[in-house]
Amino acid sequence: MRMVSVMKRLWAAPCSAVGLVLGTVPLALGGSASCADGVLEITYRDRNAACGRIARRLPFRGIVFGHVILAVTRKELQGIRAHERVHVDQYERWGPLFFFAYGASSLWQLLHGRKAYWDNAFEVQARRLGSPTADGSIGTQRTA
Repeated sequence: MRMVSVMKRLWAAPCSAVGLVLGTVPLALGGSASCADGVLEITYRDRNAACGRIARRLPFRGIVFGHVILAVTRKELQGIRAHERVHVDQYERWGPLFFFAYGASSLWQLLHGRKAYWDNAFEVQARRLGSPTADGSIGTQRTA
């Protein structure tokens, strides 16, 4: 692993630690975890009744903390993976400051009469870079 990649992982590590702690819930309920390109992806188990009740109540289908993606189901993860990987890149740039920056962007949007989530600069970028292009490819390039 290149030194720059190691430094990015270390810079985002406090955020990844939050994801690891939160990821214990779906794993304790029979969820699954896999690692792809240095990112831990955790999902609830699709056919577990307790998981289903919890998953339906979540206000999101996926969320990222550093190098940990928490998604409701494997199928949904496939649909949102590119978007969530943009957030991984953002964590690599912002590190622990990401929590503050994301919240500040949401607050800024609210104070200007916009929507805290939809108009958040980080979400706008993730939708733009993590969306399929006209040729079907994903509009983001992962950097190591």
